[in-house]
Amino acid sequence: MHRMLMFVTCGLLAALQTAQAVEIRFYPASVHQYELDATRGIRSVVLQNMAIINDTNAAVTVNQVVIEVVDRGVGFETLTLRVADLERAAAAGAKLQSSGMLGTLAFQFGGTALLPKGVTLSATRVLKPKTALLLTNQVIAYAGKRDAIRVNAQTLTGMGEATLFIMAIPSRTAFALPFDGMWYDQAGPSLHTHHRWAVPEQFAHDFTRIGANGLSYSGEGTQLADYYAYGQPVLAAADGTVVAVLNDEPEDAGLLQRAGEPLDAYVKRIVERQNQQLTRGARGIVGNHVILRHGNEYSLYAHLKPGSVRVVPDEVVTRGTQLALVGSSGSSTEPHLHFHVCDGPEVLLCAGIPVQFENVEIYGALEQRQLQSGDMVRNRVSPSPRAP
Repeated sequence: MHRMLMFVTCGLLAALQTAQAVEIRFYPASVHQYELDATRGIRSVVLQNMAIINDTNAAVTVNQVVIEVVDRGVGFETLTLRVADLERAAAAGAKLQSSGMLGTLAFQFGGTALLPKGVTLSATRVLKPKTALLLTNQVIAYAGKRDAIRVNAQTLTGMGEATLFIMAIPSRTAFALPFDGMWYDQAGPSLHTHHRWAVPEQFAHDFTRIGANGLSYSGEGTQLADYYAYGQPVLAAADGTVVAVLNDEPEDAGLLQRAGEPLDAYVKRIVERQNQQLTRGARGIVGNHVILRHGNEYSLYAHLKPGSVRVVPDEVVTRGTQLALVGSSGSSTEPHLHFHVCDGPEVLLCAGIPVQFENVEIYGALEQRQLQSGDMVRNRVSPSPRAP
């Protein structure tokens, strides 16, 4: 009799825990690693978005979230989010939702891929039915091989667990740099620049040119034509097919920093302008652009000069074909070429992929490695034969 009672009690407890378990979702559905140091094999992953969803009929309190980097099921590096971390995340998510920015930035969360219809964000770690806790931009660095991230969300009555696989290889397509000559990688996928924190462009590069004065412009830099990159040819980085073109978005010199304008004042002014650009979607953000298809991968060339695009949809191009000219359309603070590779043809509704550049020379680098912000780069030039 006692054994039967114990069995029933344990069975009821297990059923209760199952009923109270939370669902864990990710967007993107896989995560790519990127080098921090090639010599030492140190890499980083960024968990862009994770939602802990209460799809039960009772309230659930999340006490702790453990993020573990694993290889063949064995755990190594661990990041633990405790009560204070979870409360801060919940408050930030609720603010994002109440401000309307959750809808404006829907592309960052994959639409309903992360938050199903009818699910809203909770302002605390106590999740009422059909609410979720949003966790963003969780970073883990590691040395050596890792193949997955395991997440465990612990509640008062149970737990939820989910696994996200780490993609160890960059793009399947081998790309050349999309220009001739030496250029400056002003903002690459490094953690201290803006690209790494946005899903579509997390492995993007902003390329500009530097003059003998050590700057990207001559004079005061208050006119687009002052910038060395402006009007330079943009080349196809690999063979592909044109799938999208925009060529009529105007440029706005008002986005440039004014002569003598303090940096903090400029940043405040630009953030307001860029938030306005966000409401216009892809056109407002990337401006004039070309998208090429390379099998299941897509390369984007953005902020192009109005009227300079030379290709049309469905046109087949080869590596080195001139696509357009560098400009400053869209949400651009100075003339530059924004280049990235994505897993889909939509400018915003896609997830970025690290670019595999081949035959690239990084000025001053003593080893082959992935590009980082601040690199001076060019396509490797074969040395001329020495005179006899």
